[in-house]
Amino acid sequence: MFRGCYSHTIDDKGRLSIPAKFREVLENQFAPPLIVTRLKECLVAYPTDRWRVLEARMDELPSFDRNVLWFRRYFYAPAQECPVDKAGRILVPGELRTDVGLERDVVLAGLGKYFEIWPKDRYYAAMENVENYDSILDTLSQMKL
Repeated sequence: MFRGCYSHTIDDKGRLSIPAKFREVLENQFAPPLIVTRLKECLVAYPTDRWRVLEARMDELPSFDRNVLWFRRYFYAPAQECPVDKAGRILVPGELRTDVGLERDVVLAGLGKYFEIWPKDRYYAAMENVENYDSILDTLSQMKL
């Protein structure tokens, strides 16, 4: 599982070093490559195995539902394979970097089965301004975890 937050930099060529703890998870639990796509404010990176599960679930959604179509266009269509090189880096596609404003300083945030890649300043601003935090805790407290 991907856990923790790590500050890293993207070099001028768009290469991003994957944190050692995340590389261990990839090497021991999942098959390469990573699949990277966008969310509204960040990128999200899935191991191929987890991406296939997500694809299967997306295939079950109604094909002609407008919301499903827009979700597929926004999230699924821009997804790209990003192999991890021998130095433990991925090449983050330029279009995806531009889409979410990734420049040099980034945060990689582990979320269990996948991780996010955020512009560093936006990540910390978002964490300071979590909306509905109390409501989220109330909902989680009612779930059987």
